[in-house]
Amino acid sequence: MKRDNILLIGLKGLGFGVFGNVLGGIMTVSLAPFLAEWFIPYIAILFTAFIYASLLFTAGMKDGQKEAKLLRNHRVESIPKLRWVFLGLAIGGIMCVPCAALLASALGAFSVTGEVLLASYFVIGAFAPTLFMIDPQAMPVIYPVILMALYLILTPVSAQLGYKFGVDERSFKDFMYEKEQ
Repeated sequence: MKRDNILLIGLKGLGFGVFGNVLGGIMTVSLAPFLAEWFIPYIAILFTAFIYASLLFTAGMKDGQKEAKLLRNHRVESIPKLRWVFLGLAIGGIMCVPCAALLASALGAFSVTGEVLLASYFVIGAFAPTLFMIDPQAMPVIYPVILMALYLILTPVSAQLGYKFGVDERSFKDFMYEKEQ
């Protein structure tokens, strides 16, 4: 057993992030008839962002568990401390590409049609319910910038937190199992 290539770890994390966005998009499309109520989009944003963050937490935790096993078997001397912060920033940057397309749309480069709007539910799925809170035809320029900031904050934080839980076995056991009296 040896340490995985950083590119492979990043691709796995990107896969988890894309899957989280797709799941958020599915949830948004299935909740679409109810998102006209004023409070439902806020609840939906919390759930879709939680799904996205949970999957990135899982990616970091799996990598942390593997690193802990390598360290326990004396195959490596130490573990990388901020690996998932940098990987999370890279994954968050990739997730910002569709937000940049929305920014170009908000600046008037192209108009948002129904097909573009439906595709964006799955591409920015973690925050797709916010599209029901604004008028996509008159999208404010600050909206895509806020989405980019949310991706660049949520992705590395949740992935690094998962990595810490995976590496620190004591907190992992306390988190997953009941303590015996």
